Amino acid sequence: MTLFSDLGVQENIAKAMKEMGWTEPTPVQEATIPVGLLGKDLFAQAQTGTGKTGTYGSIVLGRTAPGSKIPSALVLAPTRELALQVSEELGKLSKYTGHVCIPIYGGVSLSVQAGKLGRGADTVVGTPGRIRDLIDRGDLNLSKVSMVVLDEADRMLDMGFARDLNYILSKVPRKRQTMLFSATMSPDIRELAMKQMVKPEELLVSKDEIVLDLTRQHYLMADKDSKRDALCTLLDRESPKTIVFCHTKRRTNQLSKKMAAAGYVCGAIHGDVAQNKREKVVKSFRDGDIDVLIATDVAARGLDIDDVDCVVNYDMPDGPDTYVHRIGRTGRAGKEGMAVTFVTEEEKGELKSIERKTGKSIIPLEMEIVRRPEPEVPKKAAPAGKPAAGARKKEGSGKGRSASSAPSGFARRQTPERRTAMIEICLGSSDGLSRSDVRDYVLTGADLSDRDIVDVTLNPRTSIVEVDGKKADEVCNALSKYDYCDRAVRARIV
Repeated sequence: MTLFSDLGVQENIAKAMKEMGWTEPTPVQEATIPVGLLGKDLFAQAQTGTGKTGTYGSIVLGRTAPGSKIPSALVLAPTRELALQVSEELGKLSKYTGHVCIPIYGGVSLSVQAGKLGRGADTVVGTPGRIRDLIDRGDLNLSKVSMVVLDEADRMLDMGFARDLNYILSKVPRKRQTMLFSATMSPDIRELAMKQMVKPEELLVSKDEIVLDLTRQHYLMADKDSKRDALCTLLDRESPKTIVFCHTKRRTNQLSKKMAAAGYVCGAIHGDVAQNKREKVVKSFRDGDIDVLIATDVAARGLDIDDVDCVVNYDMPDGPDTYVHRIGRTGRAGKEGMAVTFVTEEEKGELKSIERKTGKSIIPLEMEIVRRPEPEVPKKAAPAGKPAAGARKKEGSGKGRSASSAPSGFARRQTPERRTAMIEICLGSSDGLSRSDVRDYVLTGADLSDRDIVDVTLNPRTSIVEVDGKKADEVCNALSKYDYCDRAVRARIV
């Protein structure tokens, strides 16, 4: 069996890996770490959940000294969730090295993040928009950076961050080591790699790995009135650690409240959940304090949790790519997982397109749905971190579980305190985008907080985004700086 130390990983980093439960390297780590530790530029094709963060984390920590006042390493990621998770994992890997890593992302105070940078950090992990803002303010000095990582580079290009990436990298010394990780190797990714790297090594480690073989894929026929009963039956039978995907924030809220009222403990996240609350819910799920996380696609993007037993598609995914992205959160790190999709009679034909995409069969789940009475939802949901009234411990669980539900006060539109504005963006479903994609694009591109976006309407060629009226001009100006797939983005108030 290959050990991390066999790859050249420093002893104090390998010790931290062992404490994190990492026993042997993944294929990505085995192929990439030795190359990276030699100081070579590289770009690797690897899917989510294949150990990318541990790969470049061990290289960065092994090739930079701790104790820097000015960052010596920079990691760029497409979303705030991924930036936060990468920072947390680097923090665990550096337990015995003394490195300091801080996350930088939108939706929180610039001055607070500037203060953390002022106190010093060895590594900065951040989203392109917020990193650029801090550079322009003079709060982030990249003159000593010797290592750059571009994580999920294809996603950053799809979200229109090409200009920001080029700007940020222009502020980093040309003499540096650059590592790029991407799920796809499009011409745009290759162009970026060749422009920003010197004779890079190309590592196509998991090129054909669309869905991990450890994931059992099932479907269950259920109409909209029986889906909740089906979910309860599944949870009672399997007692899995589960992520449940819903299409809308409203459905996420409703399901979370009904599940809590029925005695299940769960957390809910969607685009209107405040960032600090979302982080608490995700941490509770990762730490095992709650077993069921109910989420929309946009809120769950970037989640990287290895021990998820089951993914439930409560609502049918928008398409095969969304399906692959959702169920990729189980069957990871050598552990078997299960994916269950609830399907109405009208949706059954969509399974065929998913099977063609994945090359794998989705088989019926042999389970009789147990009907149960409609739960009485309390008027006020329990806050995050505290059990709902009547919530029960599941047999075999070690801890009391916490229940949470998302805030419900964001449906107000035109009020004296908060007026909204409609912004039309020249991106729509014909560009392969979902409502969640558009929302995430605007959140990140315009550096908004979750409360600033009220709603998104998706049309074939355009989208209408309803935002806080005070932010409308700022949003239009910010989005108009970007390109999407080599096309200039146009945004205007309508």
